Parts: sequence; structure tokens; C-alpha cells
Amino acid sequence: MSRRENDRYQVWIPVKVDALREGIAVTHDASSRGVLMLTASTLDAGAPVEVALKLPDQTVPKRVTGRVVRVETNEADPHGLWPHRMAIEFDEVVPELEWVVGAGVAPERRRDPERSDS
Repeated sequence: MSRRENDRYQVWIPVKVDALREGIAVTHDASSRGVLMLTASTLDAGAPVEVALKLPDQTVPKRVTGRVVRVETNEADPHGLWPHRMAIEFDEVVPELEWVVGAGVAPERRRDPERSDS
């Protein structure tokens, strides 16, 4: 089992995933390296995936590629709209996502991407 290299933060972001039957999901938690999404259907672990994240204050969704690293039952909603949890590891760091998840963190943990002293 691998250790997480980045902190994850609970954040709700709409996600478009063309490879899923319903085409949509919502993040449960996220970091700049990946997301855990709540989904109605799933893909197999190891499957390549492209997602479009609708980030706040951006008019165009951020398209990101990665791979499915884990699929599990969403114990909080096993028979509802989002019965699955699917973890995606991105191919590249998504700095815009780091800023979004950091916005909900205590001020001493926030990083402004415009500043070079962080």
C-alpha cells in the first residue's frame, strides 16, 4: 500500500467523466494529485480516465488525465445516487485544484499561488 504524498481536503466539485455511463460525478475529497469521486457507475482499477473539473471562478472546466487507482462501495450511500467511490490519480499535478482545496483550510495552511515565498 502506498502512502499519500499530498494532503487531501474534503471539497465538492462537479466532475464530467465521459467514460462513466452517466457521465457525471462529484468529488468527495481532493488534492493537487488526485480526487476521490462519488459515482453512480465505475471503471476498473488501472483504467485510464480523462475528467473535466468545474473549478470555482473558472468558466472552462479543467481537463485532466489520470488513472483509476481504487474503486469501493460508498458506505454512506450504498443504494442512493452515488453508490460508489472511485479514486483517480492524476498524470500531472493540478495547481489550480491545490488552490481550491486550500481555500477551505485554516489560514496558516493556505498557499497563494501568486506568492513565491510559500
